[in-house]
Amino acid sequence: MSTPAAPQPSYAYQDSMPFAREPLKTLYVAQRLLTTLLLVPFWVVKYAVLPRSRRPRASWSLKQIVAVNFTRRIYKVTELAGVTWYTRNPESECDNRTLKETRFEWFDPLPEDLRSGIVVDKQVPFKRVGTFVWPKSSPPENKRFTGLDTIASVPSDVEAGAESVGDVPLIGIFLHGGGYCHMSAHEGAGTSMIPRRLSKDKAFTKIYSVEYRLLQRAPFPAAVQDVAAVYAHIIRQHQYQPQDASSLPKSEGSDTTRHAGDTHIPHKTTDHLTADYNFTQNEYHKETEEVQKRVEEAARHTRCKIVLIGDSSGGNLVLATARWIRDEGILPPPHGLLLLSPSCDPSHAFPETPSSYVPRPHGGTDYLVDTPEPRALLQRTFLGHNPLDTVHSPYVSPASRRVLCAFYGAPFAESVESLTIARLDPAARAALRTMASVPGTPFVGEDASPTSLAHPVLASPRGLSLFSEFPRACVVLGDAERLEREVVKLVSAMERDGVDVRTVWVVDGVHDVLMMGWWDERVREQVWRDVEEWVAEVRTSTCL
Repeated sequence: MSTPAAPQPSYAYQDSMPFAREPLKTLYVAQRLLTTLLLVPFWVVKYAVLPRSRRPRASWSLKQIVAVNFTRRIYKVTELAGVTWYTRNPESECDNRTLKETRFEWFDPLPEDLRSGIVVDKQVPFKRVGTFVWPKSSPPENKRFTGLDTIASVPSDVEAGAESVGDVPLIGIFLHGGGYCHMSAHEGAGTSMIPRRLSKDKAFTKIYSVEYRLLQRAPFPAAVQDVAAVYAHIIRQHQYQPQDASSLPKSEGSDTTRHAGDTHIPHKTTDHLTADYNFTQNEYHKETEEVQKRVEEAARHTRCKIVLIGDSSGGNLVLATARWIRDEGILPPPHGLLLLSPSCDPSHAFPETPSSYVPRPHGGTDYLVDTPEPRALLQRTFLGHNPLDTVHSPYVSPASRRVLCAFYGAPFAESVESLTIARLDPAARAALRTMASVPGTPFVGEDASPTSLAHPVLASPRGLSLFSEFPRACVVLGDAERLEREVVKLVSAMERDGVDVRTVWVVDGVHDVLMMGWWDERVREQVWRDVEEWVAEVRTSTCL
C-alpha cells in the first residue's frame, strides 16, 4: 500500500502540477512539512493567550485547532505536488496472512445481464473487484455467480416468510472517501476507522469494504461498475429460487448487453419532471409499474438487508450507485444509505466563468483545501474521455444548481442556494416538501438519454424526480465544514422528493468527523450513537 513517505507512481494528470516531478516534489513536500511543524508552537501560544471567542470555534480545544491547521497545510501537497495517501493497486492480490481484522475476497465483474445504463462504457472495461471483509471471522461466501442461474433454492417455509426480521443478515457495503484519488479499502487506511467501529459494535452482520478503481486507474464510471458488481453479488448470493422459477425477475438485457442511450425517450414538452406530476397522465406509467413489480418481486426473494455506507467522495459514490440501481430497475434497492459528509457537487470546480467562482464556506474552520485549479484538474481526470457536461449529471453532482434547476426549477434552486444547517429547521423542511416544481429541461436530441454519459440529459428515466424511490438515508454533517451548503442542498432535494432522511448535525464539526481520531471524543461518541441507532432501526424495519 502506498503511503506519503513511500515512492509513488507518476500519473498523467500530475503533469500539470507545479511540484509533481522530482526533485521539486521532495523539496516542496519537505519544506511544507518543516514549516508546518515550526508553526505548531506558534499556534499553541497564540490561541492559549487569546480568549476563546477569538478561536476558529469557541468550543475547540488547542488540540483541535492545531490538528485542523496542520492538516490543512499538509493537504496542500496533494494539490501542488500530486501526493496521494494510502492507495494500492486495486488489481493486486492481498495476502490474508498479513491481515489482522479483515479478509480479502475477489468478486467477479458485473454480470452481462446487468450491464446497462451509465455503467456501460466501451473505454472502461468491467473488471473483478477486491473487497476487505469485516470482521475477519465472518463466514465467506461459498459460491460465485455469473447470472441468475446461480440463485440458490431454499425450503418452502423460508419462501413462505418463516424467517423473522431479526434473522435476516444486515450487510454493509463501505465506500471509502479520499476525493477519488486517495485512500484504500485496506484495513490499514485511515478511512477504515469507520467500518472498524461499526464492525466492533456489531452494527452489521458483515461489512464489505470495496477496493474500487480511483481516478488514477480509470475514469468514471469505473468506480460505479466496481460497486455495482459487489452489490449484485451480495444480492444474488442471498436470493432464493421460488417454487415458480418464472416469477423471478430478469433484466431486459439478459440476452445481450444494453448500452446507455439505447432506449431513447422522445422529446416531450409535458411537465414530467415535476415531483407533483400525476403519473396517471404520464405515458411512462405502465413502464414504472412494470419496474416496480419486478423490483418488489426480487426484494421478496432476497434474504438480506444492505446499507450502502460512504464518507466524503465515498458518499458521492453511494449516491451514484443507488441512482443506477433505481434507474435500471432490475436489482432490489438497498435498505438504507449512510452518508458521512458526502461530496455531492463536484461541478463546483467548474464555474460558468472564472470570475463567478464562489469559494466554499468555512475555509478558516475546515481542513479541506479547495483551490479551484487543482480541484478542476482532478475532476477532469475523473471524467476522463467523457464530455465536461458529464460533471453536471445527477450521477456526479446531484446537488449542483444546474441539476436542481432542471428537476425543480429556479425558484427551488434559489431557495436552497444559501441554506445552512442552522436555517434548515422543521418549518423550512415542511416548506420544501410542498414547494411547487417548475423544471425547465426537456428531453432533446436523438441520442440523448438520462442514463447516457456521452449524451447526458438532466432528467431521470420513467419521469421520476431527482430522488424519487430512493431508500431512507442518514446524513452526518458538521456546521464547520466546507461541504455544508451542498450537503444541505442534497438533504433539501431528498426531503422534496419524500425520502426518509435522518440528519445528524455535528456542532462545530469539521469534514468527516468520524474518521478524525484527534477530535473531541465526546462529540464523536454521540455521533456514533446516533448513527448506530439509525442502523438498528434499519435492521428491525419491515419495509424499505
